[in-house]
Amino acid sequence: MSLKQNFIYSSILTVSTYLFPLLVYPYVSRILGVSNIGIVNFIDNLINYFVLISMMGITTVGVREIAAARSDKEKLSRTFMSLFALTAITTLIAIAALWIAMYAVPTLFPFRDMLYIGVAKLLFNLFLLEWFFMGMEEFKYITKRSIIVKCGYVLCVFLLVKDSSDYKIYYFLIVAMLAVNAVINVIYSRKYVHFSLQFITIRPFVKTFLLMGVYVLLANVYQSLNPVWLGFVTNTDEVGYFTTATKLHTIIMAVLISFTNILFPRVSNLLSEGKKEEFWKKINISFDAILLFTFPTIIFVLVAGPALLNLIVGDGFEGSYLPLRIITPLVLIIGIEQIVVIQILMAMHQDNTVLRNSFIGASVALFFNIILTADLGAVGSAIVWVIAEVTILSITMIDIYKKYNYTLPYKRLAVYCISYTPLLIISIIVYNNMNNGFAALSSVAILTVAYSVLNETLILKNQVTQQLLKSLHL
Repeated sequence: MSLKQNFIYSSILTVSTYLFPLLVYPYVSRILGVSNIGIVNFIDNLINYFVLISMMGITTVGVREIAAARSDKEKLSRTFMSLFALTAITTLIAIAALWIAMYAVPTLFPFRDMLYIGVAKLLFNLFLLEWFFMGMEEFKYITKRSIIVKCGYVLCVFLLVKDSSDYKIYYFLIVAMLAVNAVINVIYSRKYVHFSLQFITIRPFVKTFLLMGVYVLLANVYQSLNPVWLGFVTNTDEVGYFTTATKLHTIIMAVLISFTNILFPRVSNLLSEGKKEEFWKKINISFDAILLFTFPTIIFVLVAGPALLNLIVGDGFEGSYLPLRIITPLVLIIGIEQIVVIQILMAMHQDNTVLRNSFIGASVALFFNIILTADLGAVGSAIVWVIAEVTILSITMIDIYKKYNYTLPYKRLAVYCISYTPLLIISIIVYNNMNNGFAALSSVAILTVAYSVLNETLILKNQVTQQLLKSLHL
């Protein structure tokens, strides 16, 4: 399948991952209320951190190793079974750790029923095998399966979640959706690999698996752990504000992450074949794609984000407005990180460098969490996230410059900032002079799209924009 088709399917997949929950979020947030939404998000983010422990480095290592082995069926089966065995071991460790925490941490005692559901999420996540299908570049299959299951999830939410006491049912449906995907994936994976203990040789993968696992855990200190930290040092309302703000941000990031996901196996393959010139061309295309998407998005959310949140979740979530605006620049920062960390450092097998940088970022996040979160709540968590990501990006760029003499396209970034400044000013004026929230939101959206298309094609001449227009015969 071509890179363009992979990108289309991957974009649909990652957007649907967050879009379908967003379809039910306005309904659920109004039915459950900010406190119960906070409970669900507190428990789910806690479980997700144990999921990270169980998965360790499989998301990165699995995609990379499966992509390298997919042309040899026997090697593919050996690689798959070895990585699956490693993941099974860490999943059992994670389940044991979660079980101990359930009975040892007093704060978790009231939520044991929810945590039992979380144990099921941990177990079924082992069999989800998305890393395998991404390495095989089976984005079409993943997308179709995922959308069908999510449609069933949305239907069940509207049928079964009826009042504020149904927050446990809501969480059960989230886990059930993952479980159905896992069962289907296991059945379909047998088309490519044989499940046999004789194929297991974990030794060649242990070091990289653990290194990348530690990286993932550290990188998520300031993402998954922030809501958990909030739940411990403040209250579930603050968790609700923060997770509501980050939910919108996560949907925006979905398209950028999908682009990185489909390029990672491709650039890894280019490096393995020694095609370095073509590799750096792909990196430059990635930067143009990031710039094309992030600048209009940042301006739109900075200006109209509160109206958009109000439309989605209704009243009672005003505490999410400021955290949303604070984390909005992360669209650009994390977008660039996706390129320099995943497409460059990881593709170049610079795993130790990635691990060291993530440790520094996590340490910075932990330090500022202790200082800011208890007093500032959701706003403090948003500030901590921004500080941590800026730290990661800064030290990563220093490493890449030293190793490969490569720097960010700073002049192009400056040109983008200057060319989009008029849009920011005009959008603020339009938004502040309209009394109707929906009308203001729509006006800023139309203005942003129209200005961006003209700016990208006539002034900035973005190569990704030109290719898109050419493919649409415009």
